[in-house]
Amino acid sequence: MVERVGLVEAAGRALPDLLAEFEHDGRTGGRFAREIDRFVERAVLDGVEFIDEVTPGVVAGFCGEAVQGRDGSWRTPAASTRRTRRAALRWLFRWLRHRGACVVDPTIDVKVSEEAAARSRPLTDVEVAECRLMSDRRLSQTRLPACWALAEATLTTGEMSRVVVGDVDLVSATVDAPGLSRGPAARTVPLTDWGAEALARRVAELFSGGGDESTPVVYQSGRSLNGGGAAAGQAINRILTYAGLGGDPSATAKSVIAWRARKAFEQSGRIETVARLIGSSSLDATARLIGLDWTAGP
Repeated sequence: MVERVGLVEAAGRALPDLLAEFEHDGRTGGRFAREIDRFVERAVLDGVEFIDEVTPGVVAGFCGEAVQGRDGSWRTPAASTRRTRRAALRWLFRWLRHRGACVVDPTIDVKVSEEAAARSRPLTDVEVAECRLMSDRRLSQTRLPACWALAEATLTTGEMSRVVVGDVDLVSATVDAPGLSRGPAARTVPLTDWGAEALARRVAELFSGGGDESTPVVYQSGRSLNGGGAAAGQAINRILTYAGLGGDPSATAKSVIAWRARKAFEQSGRIETVARLIGSSSLDATARLIGLDWTAGP
């Protein structure tokens, strides 16, 4: 039987771990911390004392809580705000599950509706953080987090099926992307900090099961490599669905690559650097991927 844990106490214990986990992404970590504080304050005012009293209705009520504009008026929060609130609570309940403080995640069935967009777009930092959480929703799962880690490294789903353990360098935190004959070029790509940890867990599991450097990292079937690409695509789509993005046609596997590409452009300011990262031979296509009109004048 799970011991009842007070909501205020749990949130207080979780905060240091939250800030440590998002040490390299302080903006997202800070937003999550503020939303968790706001949730606890609201829940306590509504009479919620223990973690097991937090229901999907309580979570949905917080996610949809009206926000006050600069003109003083109150309005329904944008989908991005509701998603940030839900992602923060998903982090909290994942932390609690890891520590055996709860067995049910009340955020799972809380939906956030969005307007459909015409084409793929880069994911936001909050959406990526939520997808990371949901790839690890079973806690012991290593394949889905590994798939997401490779997507964050800009590998296409077709490339993922060709990656073997020997392609992953955990010392330098890089992966050798194999490239495709009609797609991105072969390249060595730095992993994200989160991705390096996810792949380290995956490699350790494969080695413990008798694998070696020739063992595929995420492809688990003896079928064709094209089938492997489809399986990797299904894995990424499953994570997007778990994170509540399944009904958004603008959120695809390509959106993960676009997120990493946009981050690279923000850091370097050079579209050529981004093109090398994703293995693209076209600067125009690279710019379109991140929504940049790089030919526009001042």
